[in-house]
Amino acid sequence: MRLWKLFLVGLCSLALFAGSLVAQEMVEESSTGKKFPKEVTFTYDGTEYTLQATGTAVRKKYFFKVYGMAHYMQDAAPAAKAELFDAILSDGKAKQITMDFARNVGAGKIQGAYRDGFKKHLSKEKYTELEPLIEQFVGYFSNDVKEDQQYILRWLPGGVVVSIVQGDEKPAITNVEFATALWAIWLGEDSIVKRDKLVSLMAK
Repeated sequence: MRLWKLFLVGLCSLALFAGSLVAQEMVEESSTGKKFPKEVTFTYDGTEYTLQATGTAVRKKYFFKVYGMAHYMQDAAPAAKAELFDAILSDGKAKQITMDFARNVGAGKIQGAYRDGFKKHLSKEKYTELEPLIEQFVGYFSNDVKEDQQYILRWLPGGVVVSIVQGDEKPAITNVEFATALWAIWLGEDSIVKRDKLVSLMAK
């Protein structure tokens, strides 16, 4: 009888879990078909954050789809695109980028792409100043990435950048200028993706 009760409890728990998954609202990046939750919640350093998706985009290299991505922001609200970009590239509200890879990519290519991205959005002097932090960050991506693996980047208040690489959370890097330059790779004027799509869910 006891085993039967345990079985029923387990079955009910499984049903509740499955129901929560079905109920979770998702957004889709249309080019890759990658799906992302419309809202994410996590805890860092004792503070709980809830972020809303602002949009999705695809990173392409030549004709190849590299990854689908979603961008999230704390207390996101509809606004003009210019206001959204200003808010996203400013310290204060928690933000997240989730990248879901559509193909296998070598570690060297990923590291090179990050270095190029920082160089594009920083002056030579500022790049040299931030280079130790940039190299620390680039070093987190020392393994090849496989299709369907994810990278998660979080920019928390105070310029705290947390990187979660294939499920492994790396030591935080704290520097507002570093965080701003990192986010500008996708959300800046010289974005590597169609940045308007990354605010399409919130743009008026």
